[in-house]
Amino acid sequence: MLPPPMSRSSTLSQKLPRVSASQQRRASSSSVTNRVAKDPLVGTTVDGDFEVERPLGTGSHADVFLARQRGLHRRPVALKVLSRHYLSLREGDWRRAATGLVKEGELLASLRSACFVSIHRAGALPDGRPYLALEYAPGTTLAELIAGGERLDAAQAVQVAEQVAEALAELHEMGFIHRDVTPANLMIESGQRGRLRVRTYDLGTVTRVSERPDKFRVGYDPEHPFGTLGYMSPEQASAGLVEATSDQFSLAAVLYEGLTGARPVMLDGQGGRAVLRYLRGDEPIPMEPLDRLVELPANFVVAMHRALSRDPSRRHDDVLAFADALRRASVGAPSASSDSLVARVARGFGFGKGS
Repeated sequence: MLPPPMSRSSTLSQKLPRVSASQQRRASSSSVTNRVAKDPLVGTTVDGDFEVERPLGTGSHADVFLARQRGLHRRPVALKVLSRHYLSLREGDWRRAATGLVKEGELLASLRSACFVSIHRAGALPDGRPYLALEYAPGTTLAELIAGGERLDAAQAVQVAEQVAEALAELHEMGFIHRDVTPANLMIESGQRGRLRVRTYDLGTVTRVSERPDKFRVGYDPEHPFGTLGYMSPEQASAGLVEATSDQFSLAAVLYEGLTGARPVMLDGQGGRAVLRYLRGDEPIPMEPLDRLVELPANFVVAMHRALSRDPSRRHDDVLAFADALRRASVGAPSASSDSLVARVARGFGFGKGS
């Protein structure tokens, strides 16, 4: 049971622009600061155990803070809290949002993939907002790395694909789909033997697969479909039946941007409606073939384009088959230089530095 809330009324393409890491970090930190840096939760202790130090990020429904757990060598935790603005909403809207975060914690506790962070505790603040105390995954988001001018090579793209595919496959086997696989939802850490390690905190968009063709038409806003436009599948943008193959499309869109710095639907600056129209049309996706932007093995490009097919039935059988096709195609492909992406992540590139 949720307690009632209090006072709710009151590898680089030369064609693409590069942004320095320092510029991106300033932009990223300012967006967080605007919403949560002055949150009164900072500097307090939650449930007598979690000392809140600073904001880490913000999403559509929750804010994430770095906290230290008393005892246990003061281990860092990521405290995910329902955003404060929900307290001013109507009772029904607040209740749905709060229940959603509680269910997210329950689902996270049931998952075993190493890509998902573990959950230490769930509880509620005095004002009724639920929180999740999660394993802290240092590093930076793939979105920040891309904006800072970093690019994945084929081998690194396979590392990301295999880990995310394993996580998505677990969700799919349980009858869920993610619906919002994006670079902003993927934390990149330096792992063992010079490999990238991928972690994710975000399961707020997960829903059960339905056989009902109108599943995503109920309460559907055609101008603001659920998810992130730059990575959602055409069927998701059109309120069609969204199944596991939709997550495969989104993963391929993330990898495309990680490899090239550009999104498959290159309409940046033209607004969401232009992207929606394109996704709902019949023009090719990606707009620019992958091998025109970056040099990759031919079979790698074929596997990527297949996952980005408009027709879900033309994509790979499942997300693991997609990752395996990329792995087989990448054998013999050139790797990054000694000053590789993983080395830069290890040196503290991004907001995880110094934490």
